[in-house]
Amino acid sequence: MPELVGAGAPAAVAPPPVAPPSVAPPAPMPEVAFGAPPPPSRRPLIAGIAAALVVLLAGAAVIAGTRLLADTPQSVVEDYFDALADGDAGRALQHVNRISELDTARYPLISDAALSDPAVRPTHVTVGESSKADIPYGRDAQIVDVHYRAGETEVDHQILVVRPAEDEDYQVLAPFVALQLTGVQGRAVTVNGVELTEAALAEPAAFPGSFTAEAAGNALYSGATATGVPAQIGQGIYATTLDFGTPALAAGAQEQIESTVRATIDKCAATTVAQTAGCPFALNVWGQDASVQWRVTAYPKISVAPAQGGWLGGGAGATISDDGTGKVRWTAKYTDFSGTQQTESGEAAFRVTGIAEASATGIQVTLA
Repeated sequence: MPELVGAGAPAAVAPPPVAPPSVAPPAPMPEVAFGAPPPPSRRPLIAGIAAALVVLLAGAAVIAGTRLLADTPQSVVEDYFDALADGDAGRALQHVNRISELDTARYPLISDAALSDPAVRPTHVTVGESSKADIPYGRDAQIVDVHYRAGETEVDHQILVVRPAEDEDYQVLAPFVALQLTGVQGRAVTVNGVELTEAALAEPAAFPGSFTAEAAGNALYSGATATGVPAQIGQGIYATTLDFGTPALAAGAQEQIESTVRATIDKCAATTVAQTAGCPFALNVWGQDASVQWRVTAYPKISVAPAQGGWLGGGAGATISDDGTGKVRWTAKYTDFSGTQQTESGEAAFRVTGIAEASATGIQVTLA
């Protein structure tokens, strides 16, 4: 007897493997971690990015080239924020400890382009008192209280400051904000007008200020906007979450997916073979020279939902499922093992599962 093979379980989009940033510690100094890490249950992803930034920028290397005068912890913080207010990323980075060893190309949000809009820079900056930092680093590690306005939000921000050696100026340590973007769902993203590459999305870091992120719409999903300001997650460590929320299907996407799924079902029904890859129905025919006639007697209702998984905000596509009402009528002709011609028929339900993804030409639908 032919045996109907049902469609498989709904396809799952596997999360893209993400390797945490790997940073070699400076040769003459042992690797030192700064700041108390947040509890495991609080924003583990942000904490991971932030910790990587601290390790990345920690050490005792001297800034190459001419340093601006910075006699006190407060003065170097003032110089750093003055440079940000002027939109001068290069001058701001001159005050950052060990910046010469940082591949700034990987961090487009610590560039002049990221400061090109004065509205995103910190304003009304007040540099307060300093106190000894509870970190085993440098000859003199201080923490400086700063208050500023990020957009319309008042922010209190503590900046770590270190003096690598007795005869060297103070420098700010890891004075950046780690960003976590959620709900990206495969869309192109800009933050404060700067487009983020895939590498930048994996480890985004930015100057202090306000953040406006844009997820560009595509054939599958509509565009979305998210905003945020820095929030403290550890001693001198700041982060923000830019959450685009659950993505909404673009206009016409549901109808296009339904039409494509129905066309695929009809194409499968037009075949005369027992099994075809990517078709939601198939037969096991225990004989030779099998020929099958298919006729769809009921089409299922199709549902589309954002794919789950992926630490950068979910899978890039959408999952396709149905309501279980699909039915197909089949008639199979074959030669059994005794050489006798056989004809059998029946009707059975079938299920539709698959994935829809935005492509350069529209929406690509793949059924399981």
